[in-house]
Amino acid sequence: MKNIFLVLGFAALLMACGEHSSSPAATTLQSYDACSCATVTDKASADFEKCKELRMKDANFESDFQKCLVAHGDTTKIKLVENSQIPQATSGAYAVVVGESSIGWMGTKVGGKKHTGTMALKSGSISMDGANLIGGEMIIDMRSLSNTDLNGESKTKLEGHLKSDDFFGVEKHPEAKFVVKSATAKDNVNYEVNGELTIKGITKPAKANLVIAKNGDAGVSVGGALTFNRADFDVRYGSDTFFDNLGNDMINDEVILTVKIKGAK
Repeated sequence: MKNIFLVLGFAALLMACGEHSSSPAATTLQSYDACSCATVTDKASADFEKCKELRMKDANFESDFQKCLVAHGDTTKIKLVENSQIPQATSGAYAVVVGESSIGWMGTKVGGKKHTGTMALKSGSISMDGANLIGGEMIIDMRSLSNTDLNGESKTKLEGHLKSDDFFGVEKHPEAKFVVKSATAKDNVNYEVNGELTIKGITKPAKANLVIAKNGDAGVSVGGALTFNRADFDVRYGSDTFFDNLGNDMINDEVILTVKIKGAK
């Protein structure tokens, strides 16, 4: 059971980079691009330290790194976890335990600046048939949207702006939703999920990569991530999809969501 939580902690908290006290090993990567860095698993290696440095310095690199981790683009060999011996979830319907689940978000701006934050889940479900994911949904409370990288007045100002009609208009659209439509098992815990994401009343197809593992006799743990294009949901502020000549005021359209969910029968 301990191993389950260790692995899912890595899968769900994709934005964090762990520490290791061992001495760096010899460098093996030929180039330090984001997808090469996403394949590094040895936290004691010089590769890991170099990739960590690049991620911390450049939010755009970090964004690309996250997309590689969740098998976005030409990264079909990358999995969220490698341990195929993790106990798989079993048949049944599981309700999301709201107080023990969370959604993280990350947005980036031209020039490398990034912001991170969280949102709360209102409800959700996961449906399994044997080891197969056959359904599920997450209902997100958009009014709970918060920032985690700023403090004081800057934090309050950013949160207010993100909740306004410039961005997600949470008073008119207090909920967002992701619904599972189909899922392909890469092994007994890794799933490529096709679904529908609804934001501001607009529904679009979306893909997610999830790890779903057994958590005791009556529960499951879920970790993973999905990337969406905010322009698809009419989130216009600072987007070069809608405005020209933004220069350094341009905010990238892609937003990364990470999920950490506990489900109980």
